[in-house]
Amino acid sequence: MRFVTALVLLLAVCGADEHGTRVATWRLTYAVQGLTGAVSSTEFGAIGVTGQGRAWALLQESRRESGSWSWTMLRWEGASWRPTALPKGVRGSDAEFAASPSGDDLWMFTGDRPFQLTGGRWVYRPWAGRFARESVAVGAKDDVWISEYGGPDDYAGAGLSHWDGRSWKPVPKPGTYGYEVSRVAAPGRGELWALIDHLPEGAAVIRRNGSGWATTPLPLKPGCPPSPARGFYGMAARAHDDVWLITQDAAQRSGSCTVPDRGLVARWDGTAWRWLNLPLAATWLPAVRADRVGGVWIAANPAHGQSYVLNFRDGRWSRSTLPAGGGWAGFVDIVPVPGTTRLWALARRVDGTLLIYELA
Repeated sequence: MRFVTALVLLLAVCGADEHGTRVATWRLTYAVQGLTGAVSSTEFGAIGVTGQGRAWALLQESRRESGSWSWTMLRWEGASWRPTALPKGVRGSDAEFAASPSGDDLWMFTGDRPFQLTGGRWVYRPWAGRFARESVAVGAKDDVWISEYGGPDDYAGAGLSHWDGRSWKPVPKPGTYGYEVSRVAAPGRGELWALIDHLPEGAAVIRRNGSGWATTPLPLKPGCPPSPARGFYGMAARAHDDVWLITQDAAQRSGSCTVPDRGLVARWDGTAWRWLNLPLAATWLPAVRADRVGGVWIAANPAHGQSYVLNFRDGRWSRSTLPAGGGWAGFVDIVPVPGTTRLWALARRVDGTLLIYELA
């Protein structure tokens, strides 16, 4: 049964351009010169969207006259992006937005400073974490999670915090895990999925429902030979029985067994984790997102060819490739509009130009 499922998924993606062609098309809505050179993708910017379709973007724009950079904040006005004032207190790098599944609660993070969109304005919610912000998730209105890591001892410290509408409170991690919580995802109120990475035996995925934790074992990742999974780059939870992970795997060869450098995708279906057999050779997967209506979105930056997004909805895969005009661009961030089949995407060309696309 597992083989049949994987085969169906593989055939669906391989035939997506012919049999799963989307009616939706990409539309370039904004372009600006960003940082040039080799820069971490988290430095480029991020996009956040509410359930009403309102959208914000934080972009790290280049200041040619000074050779420095600064944050620029944009707001989507329904027909175009317009500059808007930065909220007081925005500082640091590594911008990130996170919204509740219904889109009724949108948060913005820069460095270790969280801001909540309240009454149309951004309100600073001071967070006194012990370490640096690692990952964030919003399960519902005023149900927000931050994982953190750091410390003087080779960044061995880790923690977890929760916002309940009044204040941030520390959350005890499972006693058996003293390692970094590298990813969190929340499909609804009171439920949290957390990835404990860099364990000697590989990564572990744990689920919190109420006040208790339960482990959902990850199988060995396919390879030559199969090995413990670790080093995950993204996690998304669409429902309690529909959770996704993305990672990368280096090329391997052992005897007659050969696997290329590739992106890897794992899915929790309510019973077990399974690795999906998808054609992602020489492909970097920078982001995975989920929406209750729009399905699961995976951004893919291949080494050869144009970047594209995969969308799994109603049991079927489709593929939407970025336009080739202007040269190759790689995805930095993708964000579904809650409760719809629309998608916003932030991409970057090799010359540093930042692009905001809408897929609708």
